[in-house]
Amino acid sequence: MERALATLRAAKKPVVIAGSGVWWADAGAELKEFLRKTSLPLYTVTMARGVVPDSHRLCFGYADGALNKAIHRAFREADVVLVLGKRIDYRLAMGGPRLFAPEAKFIQVDLHGPELGNARPIEQGICAHLKSTLRMMNESIGKTPWPANNAWLRSLRSYRTAWTKELAAIATDRSSPIHPAAFFAELREALPENILYAWDGGDFIHWGRATLAAERAGTWLRLGPLGTIGSALPNSIALQREFPDEPVVMITGDGSLGFYLAELDTLVRHKLPVVIIVGNDAGWGLERELQGELCGSTVACELRATRYDLIMQGFGGRGENIETLSQVGPAVKRAFA
Repeated sequence: MERALATLRAAKKPVVIAGSGVWWADAGAELKEFLRKTSLPLYTVTMARGVVPDSHRLCFGYADGALNKAIHRAFREADVVLVLGKRIDYRLAMGGPRLFAPEAKFIQVDLHGPELGNARPIEQGICAHLKSTLRMMNESIGKTPWPANNAWLRSLRSYRTAWTKELAAIATDRSSPIHPAAFFAELREALPENILYAWDGGDFIHWGRATLAAERAGTWLRLGPLGTIGSALPNSIALQREFPDEPVVMITGDGSLGFYLAELDTLVRHKLPVVIIVGNDAGWGLERELQGELCGSTVACELRATRYDLIMQGFGGRGENIETLSQVGPAVKRAFA
């Protein structure tokens, strides 16, 4: 632990990546205290999303290069990377040169020993419980916080600002059909406070995950490392049962919704209020985009433009079909009402 702290303090451009292990260890308070004492920049992914809110001055958002282009510069420049409870897998480019400098020093803390150094050589592996490890680190640092590396933090903020501006520029698209970035810009203004998210898979979904903030621990549910599309519907039921007095939104693509479509009946039967938003592009959007880009044609990517609002009505719920940006806010507010 002392060696890890010494490496981090000597670093010129350190970053911290927090994954699901932080959530399962209930180490959110310890992580916030660690950031307060070290002023290290944090990126979150998987179940760590929201454990430290995106609005925190030291949280720089998603540790996923597909959703946060800012990390392509931030991670490649980093000289020391502290990985907390996160497998170094495809989300982190296997720790490889597509995302990280080969000479970067990795310090990995994980409860599961075989994960340590599994994907790339690491400077140090700590096989331990995250809550205990962070608590001991905080005690070791003592009462005097480390000086903030303001130049590095300013660089990271500039990278994040540039990516935010790029997304905002795309969201000005007012063409038809609705561009997902434009939709989520409207949705952000219409969602109630303390919203709980169940995210599914799909091209449509990724725009929302890139643009909406994760602010609360345990309320940003995703599909997990195997990408089990469709599971957001049962996840939304779990969220509603756990937080019965708070607003829950499930955001899905039309392909993903088909996996657990009958659970719409479960929601109605048990009077579980969940608002479901379906990005209906009549196809397997991710596969269609990738096949079209890489192969020049597509195979088995098309679905029917099914009216899922009518299916919801058939189960006894309410449903609306929207086709213009001006319809987004009023429809969402009616749904939550």
